[in-house]
Formats: sequence, C-alpha cells, structure tokens
Amino acid sequence: MVKSKFRWLAFIPLLIITAVTAGLGGLVFISFDPSVDSVLPVFLMAILVAVFVLLWLILGEARTKIIVVELNFDNLVIKRYYGLSAPLTIYYRDLSGFTVSILPASNTAYEYLYIKQGDKNVGKLSEFYHSNYAELKTELKTRINDLGYVDFSYAKEFKEIFI
Repeated sequence: MVKSKFRWLAFIPLLIITAVTAGLGGLVFISFDPSVDSVLPVFLMAILVAVFVLLWLILGEARTKIIVVELNFDNLVIKRYYGLSAPLTIYYRDLSGFTVSILPASNTAYEYLYIKQGDKNVGKLSEFYHSNYAELKTELKTRINDLGYVDFSYAKEFKEIFI
C-alpha cells in the first residue's frame, strides 16, 4: 500500500480559508452598521470576492486536489478535504487510466495527474501538494493506463469546481 503525503504547502489554503472566513464575518457584521452606508457597495463587492475565494479554495482545491490517496492491491481509496471526508473506494478495473498536465507557475511548473473514470476526473494528484507524488505516479503506472499528456486548462479547472 502506498499512501499520499502532504507537503507543507498544502496547508497554506487552510490558513487562507481561516483568514478569509474571519474577514468575511467581520465585513458582514460591519455592513449592518448604518454609519457605513456610503461604503456599503465596496463592502458588498469585497464580500462577493471573499465568497468566490472561499468557493475556489474549498471546492476547487480542498475537494479536488488536497486529497489523501491510498493505492492498494486492487483498488485506490480517495479521501477529499485533507483526508477528512468519507473514503471513496474505486477498483482499478473501473478506471480508464490517468492523464498528466503541467501547471505553469512563477519560476517553475508543477505536474498534475488526473485519475480518470470514463471521461470524468475522480482524483487529482499534484507535485505541489503531495510530497511523494513521483512514488504515487510510478505505482499508478503499474496499475492503470497512462493516457498521456493533456494541455492544462484553467477553464476545465474552473468548471470542475462546480461539478
């Protein structure tokens, strides 16, 4: 059995979620004060941005990328939200394979591995979030088909947040 391990960078979104949630609570509370009526549109815009950031971090990062994956003999187990969600067991025979994308970042690039069941991504492993990414990828290559490289798409990533 091979189990994924987080890099310390995986906990940065958790800190941001905490800070944005606290800020959002403060903004909502202050918005009810009649003395701030003149800046209420600015507060409402800030609230909308904060809600969008929370949705992106919780549904886009913690649900789909910051996951714990256990690779067992005949199945893999995925636990979303830092490994806190209920386990999802998928047998290798039910998977189509995996694809790989490169996410460009400032001064570097990170590889993402998309575990596919049909046309749907059921899990993502990332060099950015997982310290043993190379080991997980090597192990997966022995269990399921390597479907090759696909271009990274922010549009697809954004769409997966809500699917």
